[in-house]
Amino acid sequence: MAGDLLIKMLKSRGGKDSDYADVVYGIVISIDPLKVQLSNNMVIDDNFIILGKHIGKFKLPGKATIHGSDIITTEHITFDDMEFDNSLKKGDKVTMIRMDGGQQFYLFEREEV
Repeated sequence: MAGDLLIKMLKSRGGKDSDYADVVYGIVISIDPLKVQLSNNMVIDDNFIILGKHIGKFKLPGKATIHGSDIITTEHITFDDMEFDNSLKKGDKVTMIRMDGGQQFYLFEREEV
């Protein structure tokens, strides 16, 4: 079966766990410079972190339907760009992918609070 073949290929590669990509979790302990403490108490800084495109401030084109206490509309309002602020804050819990070799971490998500 395909699953058995895949497991056999992974086992034949050898090496340590840190040689493989893995999902890791951490907590932001500093913003400038960016520092994240991993669950094993190791601290990594921005030299080892690659931020996903939806972390921080970013703009997207789009449409919005606005509902409010005074205004209710079912019409779409089109914006050239909508700006979102998903900046990291001290204490944020984050999810990252540790890349093969463990030297780079792709930070792609922060936990909503």
